[in-house]
Amino acid sequence: MPNKSHIHFFLPGLFQPLALWRKDFAFQPVAENLLRLCAGATVETLPVQGLENTLFHQAGHPADTELPFAYYRYLLDFGVPPPQALLCADPVLLKSGQDSVVMQPSLPHLTEQEMATLLTLLNSHLAEDGLQLVAKHPQRWYLLGDRVQGTTPLRTVPLSQALGQSIFALLPQGDKRYWHRLLNEIQMLLHTSEIPAVNALWLWGASSSSLPSLQKGSWGGFLGSSTTAEVMASATNTPYHPVTTFADCQVDAGNYAIILEDLHIPSVTDDLHHWEQAHAELEAYWFAPALAGMKSSKFDISISACDGRLLHCQASPAWKFWQTRAANWDQLI
Repeated sequence: MPNKSHIHFFLPGLFQPLALWRKDFAFQPVAENLLRLCAGATVETLPVQGLENTLFHQAGHPADTELPFAYYRYLLDFGVPPPQALLCADPVLLKSGQDSVVMQPSLPHLTEQEMATLLTLLNSHLAEDGLQLVAKHPQRWYLLGDRVQGTTPLRTVPLSQALGQSIFALLPQGDKRYWHRLLNEIQMLLHTSEIPAVNALWLWGASSSSLPSLQKGSWGGFLGSSTTAEVMASATNTPYHPVTTFADCQVDAGNYAIILEDLHIPSVTDDLHHWEQAHAELEAYWFAPALAGMKSSKFDISISACDGRLLHCQASPAWKFWQTRAANWDQLI
């Protein structure tokens, strides 16, 4: 079919926990529609992992350079480009163990007043280094200043890839002595506050104040109900469609990205029960209609769990209509 749509699913947490759960509990998800979608799929290896890295790579961003996420998220939050180089500086809660410090997967919930109090506290210290924290959303903060665009390029890890992880190997690289010291100072200041929900900031997505180069208009739209989908639509100058089921999707010819993050937190918290619940909803409201559309040649389907692979699904030939093909978990995990 000429000018057919190609729908790309980005589903962090879809496959990542399954090998361990299979080993420990002999767990095997009920996933008839997903397995039929993936029957005969060809696998493309990607040079990146993680949701934001995968999306930016698919939009033409080089895999070996810092992800300029802060620029586009700031633009989404404030409606104007950032005036200086900046980082995402998101409030998080760290928990110390005997040999590690682990980021808690649930992000802090702050009131507007708590956010304002913490910004004032921290900015009085950061001003000495020509830095400033700003925010319009309690969970999305930014650190602005020329120091971000130093002589040594920063390399950071997106917040989504740090959730539930030991953070030592994930801290900013590039003039790391300065940035690690600054993070320690921020932690000490936060400990003096009377707001226990936050005890650290996570720095990531370093961007200059000039527009990063991405492939504009290469996507027909980004679909989903997350900030990430909105940011990617802004970054590629394509429409954002807030949808919660496949039935809500309106697609024409071209490439469309569907970003669904419901499996990610259960995946990193080893929460099989909530993972199964989220997966069952994906099966019913996304994979079943996607399979029907692919079988009727309305569109092509690709699937990525943001694990360094992109699965290009293949519909059965029309003359083999009597066959019901399905992948197996050995092939997928």
